[in-house]
Amino acid sequence: MKRYLLLLFTVLMAFSIAACSSSPGGQAAGEAPKAAQPTASPKPTAPAIAASPSPDAGKSAGAAAQSPQPESKPSPSPSPEPGDKAAAGQSGESKPSPAPEQAKPQSAPPADTKPSPAPEPEKKAEPTPQPEAAKPSPQPEAKPAPAPQTDAKPAPASAPKEQISPKGKKLLLVGRENAPDDVVVSARMKALGFAVTMMIDRELTADATKGYDLIYISQTTNSKMLKGGVMKDVAIPTVYVKNHGMFYLGLSSVEENTNVMNVKSIDIVDPGHEVAGGLSGSVDIYKETNSKIGISYGIPGKEAKVIATAPGDKEKAAIYYYDKGTKADNGYAVKARISFFFLNNGLQENTTDEGWKLLDNLVVWTLQNG
Repeated sequence: MKRYLLLLFTVLMAFSIAACSSSPGGQAAGEAPKAAQPTASPKPTAPAIAASPSPDAGKSAGAAAQSPQPESKPSPSPSPEPGDKAAAGQSGESKPSPAPEQAKPQSAPPADTKPSPAPEPEKKAEPTPQPEAAKPSPQPEAKPAPAPQTDAKPAPASAPKEQISPKGKKLLLVGRENAPDDVVVSARMKALGFAVTMMIDRELTADATKGYDLIYISQTTNSKMLKGGVMKDVAIPTVYVKNHGMFYLGLSSVEENTNVMNVKSIDIVDPGHEVAGGLSGSVDIYKETNSKIGISYGIPGKEAKVIATAPGDKEKAAIYYYDKGTKADNGYAVKARISFFFLNNGLQENTTDEGWKLLDNLVVWTLQNG
């Protein structure tokens, strides 16, 4: 309510000042107006109401307007109190009420209004703590997936190579002319199915061996016929029953005196071999023995395969062979399978069935040319 009264009073004072400034006696020309002094604020107890000018005062003011008056500076005066306004009305003076300089409105704060607290100084924003980078979780060690179990049976081993049958194969038997030993051997080879051709040792040449499937060098062959190396370039499977022939090719390290006398058996050292034919241990190869009966032997190289030896002496090989493609200790390359058999001269009638069985098996084994 106080604010409304103060606003009303201010409006009235503004109208009074505007009226005074429009009169000629308000301000001399060219004079700078003096600074107005602030008027005292009215007391809030009694609202100040401007008194209306009396009729006499209006008349006096009209007379004064007709006669020129010296310029006078309006002197600011405080707002008249109610008592002063009454006195002025009684005196009848026609002095216009000086308008005070427009007062700046002062807004009084409400009685019950508390001053707003000063704003707190802005706090610096603390940096938001960054979360720690997530540590990579340890990856479980990848284990290979177990192979699925199958009921598949293992593939059967490859079928053994079909054995070459001696039937119809051409065999060249080389020995001394009309030797009874060779006649017996020839008959056995024919029984196996070979087509046998007899050749005298002095007629042996490399060219003469062409066209045959197997060559048999008898113990009756003169060693001189072999000494020149007639067989070194022959690529036909060959069975030697003459140690000299093995020596000349480098397949044995001894040439002469290669007999063990007064024996009637040999030792099977590879009983699982096909040539052994199920025989094992000490096997009698002669029906009887004496100082003139014995076996021949060789001392083969490291690539040879030994099947039987002299009784009690494993260094002396009684039955052994070299496969095609192997080498002798002197570097000679074997062109075809070459085998050795222990039989001596003139003992065809004294040989046991086991002895002949070993010979038959060795001949067929050599034919396979492994």
